[in-house]
Parts: sequence; C-alpha cells; structure tokens
Amino acid sequence: MMKMYLKKSVVWMLLSLIGIIFAGNSERAEIEYAESQADNLILTKAEYPASYEIENFPVLYQMPELPTGCEITALTMLLNYYGLPAEKVEMATGYLPTLLSAETYVGEDGKMYGNDMNQYFIGNPTTQNGIICGTGAIITAANDFLLDYGSTLRATDQTGTAVEELYHMVSRGIPVMVWCTIGMENRSPVQGWYTENGTYVDWSRNDHGAVLIGYTSDTVKIADPISGIVEYDRKQFESVFASRKGQCVILEEK
Repeated sequence: MMKMYLKKSVVWMLLSLIGIIFAGNSERAEIEYAESQADNLILTKAEYPASYEIENFPVLYQMPELPTGCEITALTMLLNYYGLPAEKVEMATGYLPTLLSAETYVGEDGKMYGNDMNQYFIGNPTTQNGIICGTGAIITAANDFLLDYGSTLRATDQTGTAVEELYHMVSRGIPVMVWCTIGMENRSPVQGWYTENGTYVDWSRNDHGAVLIGYTSDTVKIADPISGIVEYDRKQFESVFASRKGQCVILEEK
C-alpha cells in the first residue's frame, strides 16, 4: 500500500497528537510471534524443494485506482490465480468492509481505543486517506465474493503459521497473501490502539500487503501491487513478516 510520507502526513500528525504510539505492545506481539514459530515448526527444509516459484502468477497493480488498496489488490491476485473473475475496484468498493475513520478515544483506564483494523479497512482505499486492514477484513471480502460466485474455495487465516510451512505451501502451488512493508524495508514507527474487546491493533506508514509466490535458500519472490514481481532477501522478508505478526491468508477448498 502506498503509504507515502507526504500524502499520509495529515493522518500521521492527527493520530500522533492524541498519543497512540504503543511501541511496547507491538514489540511484545513480535516476541510472541517469534516464540510461536518454534512451537509451530513441523517441517524441515529437507521436506520441501530447496527452491520453487509459481509460474504465470497474475500480477495486478493497485495504482492508480486504489492508492491505498494494497491488501485488496493482493487478494484479487489470489482470486484471479484460481481462475475467478474478481476485479480489484469491485472488490474494494463492493466487498471490503470499511470504516471511514479510526474513531479513537481515551477510555477510563487511560488507554486509547478505536475501531478494529483487523476486521475493517480504515479509510477509503480509493483515496490517499486509507490506512490498512488485517486478515479479518480480507477474509470477509474473499468469502463473500466466493459465496456470491458459487465457488467451493474459502479464504482461511494462516496467521502464526511457521514461515517454513509457507514455503511448503508455495512449493505445492499455493500462493500466500502476506502482510509486509513497502520495499520490504523495516517498519516505520508504529502507532495503534485497543479495540473494544481488548485487542491491540497497530499500523505503520509503510505497511503493505502482497503475495508470496516463490523462494530459494536466500531469496523470496513476491507479487507486489506496487512493483510487480520482485525478489527480496529471504532473511529480510522473514524479519519484516514477523514484525507484521506473521499475518497471512490462503485460499483452499472447503
């Protein structure tokens, strides 16, 4: 998602003024995700090919219609890969659950509260004023479309899956939508708030959504809604992916 610094400066300043930077929460979440990797790692590198790339993956670009719609564009790529006639703008305006603002406020406990960025896209993906969404919003959009189309595929949340298992999925021809950053750079300063059910959600100005379609021992291949097919350092990808709490989604038969 093109969270350009100048274009997002107004949103950034407003949210910063109300004090919603909770770096400690984000760091704890990253530690918990890293610990879960050790618990969930059920495959060794010997159990899947050393390298693999899904060929002829259909690439879509979010620009110019969806300047902040990277996640929904990445989902549309997945749907197209499975032969479904999804269109990115229709997915963004007709299926993606959205809320126009975060509607943050300070609770009696002194914590900042606001709308759930996991379940909704905050803002408008057809403008520069969008923020992000998490797996919940993408799964809702995907499954509503799949039901309307009569498909037996369903979107499933794979968040917390060991990264080695993601490579194993790719080696079986299953592309994985991943939450990462623009250019696979380290995350910019994170800000966030609690939802009414107590879940902490956060976002950064360079947060992004894309699709993992290949890997080698040293690199990963990403279908990026901004840059197209891009190769990144594997360790850097894994670090950024962990900083986004290992959020990922696949489509599978149900």
